[in-house]
Amino acid sequence: MKIVSGGQTGVDRAALDAAMSLGVDCGGWCPEGRLDETGRIPAHYPLRELPGGGYLERTAQNVRDSDGTVVFYRETLQGGTKATADFCAAERKPHLLIDAANVSPEESARHLKGFVRANQVEVLNVAGPRASQWPPGYEFAFQTLTQFIRGGAPKLSFVIPAHNEEHELPQTLRALRRAVDAAGEPFELIVVDDASTDATAEIARSFGARVISIERRQIAASRNAGAHAARGDILFFVDADTHIAPGHVTGALAALAQGCIGGGARVEMEGRLPLFTRILVRVFCVVYFGTGFGAGAFLFTRRADFEGAGGFDEQYFAGEEIYFSLALRKRGRFKILREPVITSARKLRMHRPGVLLGQTFFILLGGRGALRTRDRLALWYDGKRERPAI
Repeated sequence: MKIVSGGQTGVDRAALDAAMSLGVDCGGWCPEGRLDETGRIPAHYPLRELPGGGYLERTAQNVRDSDGTVVFYRETLQGGTKATADFCAAERKPHLLIDAANVSPEESARHLKGFVRANQVEVLNVAGPRASQWPPGYEFAFQTLTQFIRGGAPKLSFVIPAHNEEHELPQTLRALRRAVDAAGEPFELIVVDDASTDATAEIARSFGARVISIERRQIAASRNAGAHAARGDILFFVDADTHIAPGHVTGALAALAQGCIGGGARVEMEGRLPLFTRILVRVFCVVYFGTGFGAGAFLFTRRADFEGAGGFDEQYFAGEEIYFSLALRKRGRFKILREPVITSARKLRMHRPGVLLGQTFFILLGGRGALRTRDRLALWYDGKRERPAI
């Protein structure tokens, strides 16, 4: 199966994102100059420019080059969306019209599956309104096509909270894709973009992730937003500067199959650190993981248990993983995987040891109250970022 579209914002873009996120071949013709309603189609989309062609010409060419076309719309066919249906009729090409006002994404995916099977479609053209004409169209088409390709909802949902993570996010998503591919289970990637001002969202989409945008500047709220948008039965929470391995996914699934309620993994810091800081981290990890708490860098549980535990407590701006771990442990066994995840040591490199100790004593002396405001939690919220060496 190959999925093609014209690359316009909205439904066209959803088709390419769904295909790329699941490793399905995709492409199609786009207007000369890679034009879309916002300017240019991003370079990571594998589209070919139609020489001398505009929007209508590329629409017609995609209809001709495909075995069948699905047209998503809501209530009425208009503009270029109607032109696509007209081109299909003129070329006598099979086409399916899906009115989102009358069906859910699940029903839509079933209709599409029947259409593809009945018409032996190997190259599927996807069309519909641009984002400015139908803002919810992207999500409807993305969910439909994701379920169509996978044959149902994903089993695993990976939630990655992110704020200005353009430097760390690519490596994190590469590692995550390798890890989940090895597990062989249907999955989805969800990046929760919390008030970023850099290319975080664009990078996430280039890796096939679904982006949820919020304006909270709070880690607990970001994780909860991703969990609420997720469709999988098993939830993984991975920080945007953390690299996981295949053993973390398979180990988590094995722990859940053995009756555990959820769990996490030990943490190792990447890169150089001053000796004092490295000793401090080692002591902290021995105590922290020895008492059975999960680190926010990597946590897993079933959706039902996430909801039963109340999710992450949004009254806390840090340490929310401790209270989440406690809530899960009240429901059953909580397992810490032996293999450590690798997380960035940038926060420890960018703050002097005195700052780290001061932050630690502030939290220890202030108790829960110290975690209920971001004002004095610079280690988490000062926005400092390392730039990779060129």
